[in-house]
Amino acid sequence: MRWLQKYHKKQGLRTGESRRLNNPNKNKQLMSIMGVLLLTAGTLGGIAVPAHAAAPTIVSLTFDDGNDNQLAAEQVLKAHGLVGTFFITTSWIGTPSYLTQANLQTIAGDGNEIGGHTVTHPDLTTLTAAAASAEICNGKSTLESWGFQVSNFAYPFAAENATVQTEVKNCGFASGRGLGDIRSPASCPSCPFAETLPPANPLVTKAPDEVDSTWTLQNLQDLVTNAESTGGWLQLTFHHIAIGTDPTLTISPTLFDTFVTWLAARTANGTTSVKTVAQALGQSTPPPPPPPPPASSPFIDVPVGYPFFTEINWMAAQGISTGWDEGNGTKTYRPLQAANRDAMAAFMYRLAGSPAFIPPAVSPFSDTTPQTAFYKEISWLAAQGISTGWDEGNGTRTYRPLQAVNRDATAAFLYRFAHSPAFTAPAVSPFADVSPQAPFYKEITWLSSTGISKGWTETNGTRTFRPGTPVNRDAVAAFMYRYDTSFPRN
Repeated sequence: MRWLQKYHKKQGLRTGESRRLNNPNKNKQLMSIMGVLLLTAGTLGGIAVPAHAAAPTIVSLTFDDGNDNQLAAEQVLKAHGLVGTFFITTSWIGTPSYLTQANLQTIAGDGNEIGGHTVTHPDLTTLTAAAASAEICNGKSTLESWGFQVSNFAYPFAAENATVQTEVKNCGFASGRGLGDIRSPASCPSCPFAETLPPANPLVTKAPDEVDSTWTLQNLQDLVTNAESTGGWLQLTFHHIAIGTDPTLTISPTLFDTFVTWLAARTANGTTSVKTVAQALGQSTPPPPPPPPPASSPFIDVPVGYPFFTEINWMAAQGISTGWDEGNGTKTYRPLQAANRDAMAAFMYRLAGSPAFIPPAVSPFSDTTPQTAFYKEISWLAAQGISTGWDEGNGTRTYRPLQAVNRDATAAFLYRFAHSPAFTAPAVSPFADVSPQAPFYKEITWLSSTGISKGWTETNGTRTFRPGTPVNRDAVAAFMYRYDTSFPRN
């Protein structure tokens, strides 16, 4: 209000001198000037002067991906009597650094909403309609199989187009959240302060940019007070509430706690209200059903809650892996054992649906014979061009069936299994240990772009793929599960 104070001083107006405003003509002139100043003060710098909005203001606190540090953030909401919407990437649940199914049950049990965010978090606009549909629908059905009512969706990377919107609708979602179409601290100065209710297009609801490490408490508060000046719906998008994680999409727990405390005070005095996305859109939100009974595992070494439990059990259900019969009536999967090349051939042949194939009488490889275990599958892999084996320099080729498969070779196998789709490898690698000159660079970066492999996040914030490391059987299950979701079989 510095401009108003300056104007008052210039006019000689001090406390107790309101009598000078008794002249009607002067009153009109002064009020006209003050109106201009109020309007200016409310728009300069993108900060609005709080005013009584014509419509109510609703804030929705949303959390993307299912990062494990969001559980503590949810407890902060609970302590203040607030709720949020958690958009979940299902294949990440139960893996390191992400929430578990039990965590999701806790979150939903506290009155929060669980929303869809695909299976593997791909850019949906880069997929075929069928692949996008599989990502969207399978993510929803997985969450529903875990006992959640799922009505709303958030686009990974906020990437959408007309085709993707149609798939979101066809999968049964009532809304899809975008990003960047509401005025934000560093972008879109001409955008509105809030989304309308109901939204003009529920399949792409408007929201500010995602909250990142550059945002301050003042930025967050300004977004709320700006929305209050016009009324409407403000969706705030959080990823990490932590210290020392992704530096671009993280805010500290202290900042989050301070903001939530401030926001809760505004709800208490009736200035605004905090609702889930479902509540903001007027959807019914019955309490979540009790957790489903734990699924049983066909493998005694993969108990309920084990990392990649869902993916390994999917492998068994699809007949892709039968594991080992231990001779005592039990079967094991041996998840931490490296996958050999002969087993990989069998896995891929079964993933393809065990197509009709007559193996050749003469092996394409000098180290496999028609009597070799998985000879048919290995020969099929060669016939499809998925594996060329090694040129031994003496006119023969070998497959090395009992050798472990490395992660870089796994990327190559899956890329070729997908019929070597058109893909331009990025100039800058997403992995610190895979340069553009590395063998299978194109295939590894393709694997990353599809969300089939995220690699490892190292303590220094970089990501690694570890290309020369043998791929374990649990990781094979995860890769194939994500592949089948992104590129469903006919």
